[in-house]
Amino acid sequence: MDKYPVAWGLDIGHSSIKAVKLSRSGSEVTVLGYAIEPLNVPEGGDRDEAVVKGLRALALREDFQNTPVVAALSGRQVLTRSVNIPILNPKNVDKMVELEARQQIPGNFDEIEWGYHLTPSADGSSNDVALFAVRREVTQELIHRCKQSGLNLVGISVSSLALYNFVKFDQVFPEDETVMILDVGAENTDLVLYQGESLWMRTLAVSGNDITKAFMKKFRVSFEEAETLKRQTGDSRQSDKIIKVIEGSLNELTSEVQRSLGFYKNTNASAKLENLVISGSTFRLPGLPEYLAERLRYTINILEDMDKIKVASGMEREHFLHDLQSLGVAVGLCLQATGVAKANVNLMPSQLRIQKLLNTKRWAAVAIIAIIAVAFSVRYVVTSKVLNSNATLASRIKNNADNNANQVKESKALLDQVAPLTNQLSVYAPYGTQKGVTKAVFSSVIETVEALTKELGSFPKEVGTLPDVANKTEQKLQAIYVQKIELPSFDVRAGSPFAPFAQARSVTVEVAIPKVAKPNEVVTRVLAALRALPVPAYLKSGHQGATLFAEVQAIKQLPGTISYYYIDTDHLNDKGDKVAVREEKRVPCDIAVFDCQLSGKAKEAGK
Repeated sequence: MDKYPVAWGLDIGHSSIKAVKLSRSGSEVTVLGYAIEPLNVPEGGDRDEAVVKGLRALALREDFQNTPVVAALSGRQVLTRSVNIPILNPKNVDKMVELEARQQIPGNFDEIEWGYHLTPSADGSSNDVALFAVRREVTQELIHRCKQSGLNLVGISVSSLALYNFVKFDQVFPEDETVMILDVGAENTDLVLYQGESLWMRTLAVSGNDITKAFMKKFRVSFEEAETLKRQTGDSRQSDKIIKVIEGSLNELTSEVQRSLGFYKNTNASAKLENLVISGSTFRLPGLPEYLAERLRYTINILEDMDKIKVASGMEREHFLHDLQSLGVAVGLCLQATGVAKANVNLMPSQLRIQKLLNTKRWAAVAIIAIIAVAFSVRYVVTSKVLNSNATLASRIKNNADNNANQVKESKALLDQVAPLTNQLSVYAPYGTQKGVTKAVFSSVIETVEALTKELGSFPKEVGTLPDVANKTEQKLQAIYVQKIELPSFDVRAGSPFAPFAQARSVTVEVAIPKVAKPNEVVTRVLAALRALPVPAYLKSGHQGATLFAEVQAIKQLPGTISYYYIDTDHLNDKGDKVAVREEKRVPCDIAVFDCQLSGKAKEAGK
């Protein structure tokens, strides 16, 4: 996304539209203005129409004019997936992520807008990728609404990322701590955790609407009346009664949060969880922050002040900070537009981005047209000169061609004498080209894995509770086990099973790595070793390149198990009877898959 000195962030919620205007000068960011426009949708009314009316009223009152606007989509509208990829050359990251996105995102990939945010994994040995995808009709609907309201929409982001951008940029926490953010919206709840550059997020099903429905059931009113009642409940003396009304929904919310945090801690054992930042109008309910603190046992941080972002002198600072609890998403969107945000996912259709660039930078378009005109003129002069030179060369080529024709006749007569022998020898040429490839692949890969196994050593493994097991020799695990080496089949359509392949050949190598051997580190070692495999001496005459494989990529890591059998034929039971023991044991591991490319054509003789 382009960087703008001044921009609006637009958060279209269920019951209101929140907008914040920021400016940036160097590293200093200042709030210039903000507005909250209620959305009044009568029961059975058209919400889309109400949103357009609200946007128009907001645009007229705040004088948006042509100021860039970045809007957010809620977690309910956006499909989120998390994948892990190896550390790659930056030039290859986009291609790898798109390959993962096509596998992870269901439906027609050409009918969505998608983006991603890349962060290092917790152990630093790979990269975590957060994928975001939305149906194109959803973005088109948002674009249409903004266009109807006269807004200059330049970007579309995700509410959870926007809130992360705000907290990450403005709120100060210890660097070694994992910060938790809980944003309870009307239709979904976003849970975001970050520590340093790493980021983890999840969308929870429990939302503010569930709390509104609790009010509906208790007081037997419509949803709109319950929503109004919830927003107007500001008397802390009633907090115990309010909490009792919505306790069921709160229990479900805290359970969802605890389950998600438990999963995160299982995968990030060293994470230090202490501070939980809460966001959203739901937390204005009296007693709710205290209830969360008691149930979750974390320090609850309410968004009621800013550490780095300033407020313009012409604004009522206290008034803005009073509403900050529900403005975090809009502020984060502005930070992305002004270029200081960590996450910069933009789900705006790419063709619209180009069109807006041309509209806002017409001088650049004029300059490009002028450059093209100059280029055509220069090309004409150069082409004329080259044509004259080519005419002279053509005459010389014709003379040489005539001489070559005479020499060809003499050569043909000689070739006619050796043709029968050449035909016989040519039958064996494909075989010679193909000779040894299979042997080279299998022996080289296996020898490499054996060498790495010796280098990495062995690891103790849990054999389980078996009779007399303490008297047995301790079982050991290798760091790597070869699961599969797969070569493509020969193409017999060429007339010979030994005919070389016309295209590059893909060899698949799968290895199993026990969890105790730190799979991510082992994958890096295996990847480097496969890439460095030399060409065996018996293949050098017909192989391109200095290494056996032209390219090697680690394409995926899947959870799995490897098994072994504990066998004791001389085991004595408690009665002293000999009873054979045979028990299968399974060890958790990662299955790492590598794609190894062999070159498509053998070297020609003499090259």
